[in-house]
Amino acid sequence: MSPLFVLATAIFCTMLGNGVVMPFIPLYAQQFGIASLGAGVLFSVHSAPRTFLLPFIGPASDRMGRRAFLLVGVLLYTLSSVAFLLATSMTMLLLVMGIQGVATAMVQPVTMAYVGDLTPKGKEGTYSGYINTAFLGGVAGGPILGGVLKDLFNMEASFLALGALSLVAFVLMFFWLPDTPRSKATVNTVVPPLRELFSCRPILGVACYRLGYAFASTITWVFVPLLAAHMLPLKTAQIGALISLNVLVSTILQAPFGRLADRTSKANLIVVGGMISAVAFAAFPLSTSFWQLLVLSVFTGAATGVAFPAHTALAMENARGFGMGTVMSFLLTVHSFGMTVCPILFGIIADHVGIGSTFYGGGFFCLLATGACYVLTRVPLPELAATDLSKRESPVAD
Repeated sequence: MSPLFVLATAIFCTMLGNGVVMPFIPLYAQQFGIASLGAGVLFSVHSAPRTFLLPFIGPASDRMGRRAFLLVGVLLYTLSSVAFLLATSMTMLLLVMGIQGVATAMVQPVTMAYVGDLTPKGKEGTYSGYINTAFLGGVAGGPILGGVLKDLFNMEASFLALGALSLVAFVLMFFWLPDTPRSKATVNTVVPPLRELFSCRPILGVACYRLGYAFASTITWVFVPLLAAHMLPLKTAQIGALISLNVLVSTILQAPFGRLADRTSKANLIVVGGMISAVAFAAFPLSTSFWQLLVLSVFTGAATGVAFPAHTALAMENARGFGMGTVMSFLLTVHSFGMTVCPILFGIIADHVGIGSTFYGGGFFCLLATGACYVLTRVPLPELAATDLSKRESPVAD
C-alpha cells in the first residue's frame, strides 16, 4: 500500500471515531450541570494543550521523522475512549478532553507534513484535496454514526466506537506506514525558529484564514448543536445530520476544488469561501425549522470546500525551506489558539446576550479574516524570505 493511501485511510478512521463523540460532548456534559460557558470551557481545554505542544511537535517531526508521532497520537485517541467511559465528573471529563488535545497535536500537523513531503511541486492543491477528503470524510460520517449510536444505545457506545476506529488507524500505520525518508524531509532543510515564519506574508495570510476557520469550526461544533437543541427541540440524530451534512458537502468539494486551486488564483477561492461562510452564519439565528438549518449547513460546508484546499496548497507552496512540519504546526497553533479563545468568548456572549449573537459575531470575524488573508496572500514572498530560503537549502548528494 502506498504511504498516501495508508495515511488517508488511517486519518479517515481516526476522524470518524473522533466525530462520533465530539459533537455530543456539550450535550453529554449537561448531566454535570453546566451551561453554555461550561461547554465552551470543555472545548477550550481540548485546544489548550494542543496550542502549547504544536510549536514543538512540528519542528521535532522535521528532525526526527513523522511515524513515531503519528503512532503515539492515534494510540492516545484509543486510550481516551477508555478514559471517557471512566469519567464520572466534570473534572474527569476536562482531563480526557485535554488528552484528546494532545492526541490531535500529534496527528494533524504531522499528517499534513507527511503529505507535504510526498507532494510533487505544482500538485499541492490536488494532494491537499486527497488528504482533506479523507480527513473531512471521517469528520462528516462521525456525527451521523454517533447520533445513531446514542439514540439506539447510549453515549458509552459512541466512546467504544472511538476506541475501535482509532485502534484500526494505529494498526494500519504500525504495519504499513514507512517513516518519511530523511533525505526528503530533513537533509536539505535547517529547521528555523518559528518566529521566522512571520517574514513570509503568504504564510501569515493563510494563518489569518486558519484563525477564521477555527472560529467557524467552534460555531459549527459547539453552538449549532446548542442552537438546535434550545431554539428548535431537535433529536440527537437530527443534530448529528446538521453537522455531518456540513462536513460531507465540504468533503465532496475538496478534490475538485483542490485541482482547481492548482490552475487558478488560490486567494480568490479563499475569498469566495469566506464570504459564503460569513453570510450563512449570520442567517442561522433567523432559522425557524430543521430544513432551514440544513440548507445553511450545506452553504457553510460548501464555503469550506471552496476555500480549504486553496489554503492548504498555499501553505505547502510556502513551506519548502522552512520545514513542512514547522509550517503545519504553526498553522495548527493558530487554529488551536482560536479554538481555545472562541468557545469561552462566544460562551460568555451566548449566556449574557443570546446564542444568536455568537453567529453574528462569527460571521463578522470570518469577513475580517478572509480580507486579511486576501491582502497578504496576493503579495509575493518577500525578498528576505527568498534569501533565507536559499540559505536553508543545501545540495543533497546524488
